[in-house]
Amino acid sequence: MQRLIVFLAAIAFVLVAAVLVVNPVDALLNRTTGKPHPVSPQAQALHDSLWIADFHNDALLWDRNILEPSSRGLVDLPRLERGGFELAVFSATTRMHIDSNYYRTLPVLDILPAVAIASHWPRRAWLDPYQRALVLGEKLHTAAVASQGRLHVITSRQDMADDSRIGGVLLLEGLHAIDGDVARVDSLFNAGYRIFGIAHMYDNEVGGSSAGWRKGGLTPLGRRVVARIDQLGGIIDLAHASSATIDDVLAITSRPVVVSHTGLTSTCPGPRNISDDVARRIAARGGLVCIGFWKQAVCGRDPRAIARALHHAIDVAGIEHVALGSDFDGGVWVPFDTAHISILTSALLDEGLTREEIRAIMGENAKRFLSANLPSR
Repeated sequence: MQRLIVFLAAIAFVLVAAVLVVNPVDALLNRTTGKPHPVSPQAQALHDSLWIADFHNDALLWDRNILEPSSRGLVDLPRLERGGFELAVFSATTRMHIDSNYYRTLPVLDILPAVAIASHWPRRAWLDPYQRALVLGEKLHTAAVASQGRLHVITSRQDMADDSRIGGVLLLEGLHAIDGDVARVDSLFNAGYRIFGIAHMYDNEVGGSSAGWRKGGLTPLGRRVVARIDQLGGIIDLAHASSATIDDVLAITSRPVVVSHTGLTSTCPGPRNISDDVARRIAARGGLVCIGFWKQAVCGRDPRAIARALHHAIDVAGIEHVALGSDFDGGVWVPFDTAHISILTSALLDEGLTREEIRAIMGENAKRFLSANLPSR
């Protein structure tokens, strides 16, 4: 009995400690910076006419109900509605290490068990990245059912025709979650995932990460996985992938790819961003380059920095191949949250972009890409 009491006390301590740590970290890491930026009536009128999509957020990771307004973070359904969004891509982060950085990460201590415990995930997901992916996918599906018609999960090109509610697409951030089992790609696809990132913050059994220790290319397993994703009609995400992995994927995939959240090294040097050459190669295959909103992506903390990065991406990749990839709630400080995305529309006008260019990058390109490249129902 004494051992049982000690065990239960230890579990209670871990749970309390996790809650005390995770929620303050959420509030600290996912926030807006600076003063509010005014939006002119002309910019707001343009914004209100746009079809708006964002290719990357991490809202599912945190201990929040995305259907309810929150004082923490950058994404929830009320704020998406207020900002005028039609579509958001929800990422599943399934492993994160205490030493994670953009240069060289060793997978030495996974800190997501604390998040899993604090967020009341099922015990099966406390230590298993594959189960975490399933749980996060279930979280979006459950929210859609409970939203009373305000949110739906998009899994097919036919789903893209529904503009009456906000669409959510599931993205797996790193194929380490399959733990070397190609069959798990099928099960994650069946669970609703449609976009698959090769690697996240470290090298895995499938391919190398831009933040990995070796930064290698696709492994033999990785080539099989890419082929299987192609067969299923999934979309490859090259965000966080090493240069060698990017080259290997582009050499073997038969489908357009996306970089869901990135910057360009020509405007913002750094190991996390992609080169102009890579952006052009992705565009030549019909893909999308989605520009992030955080400092390391655009080398600035103000809306104009994001607008400049988007403008340059248009010059490099072409107007049809640039979209938004904010990384909202991905542990980033950004100039605005989803409710105030009209600030970006205003900044793009100030940058000199035309209304049609703004319309394209704010969402129409994403809409066309997904409508063409998602599988049929």
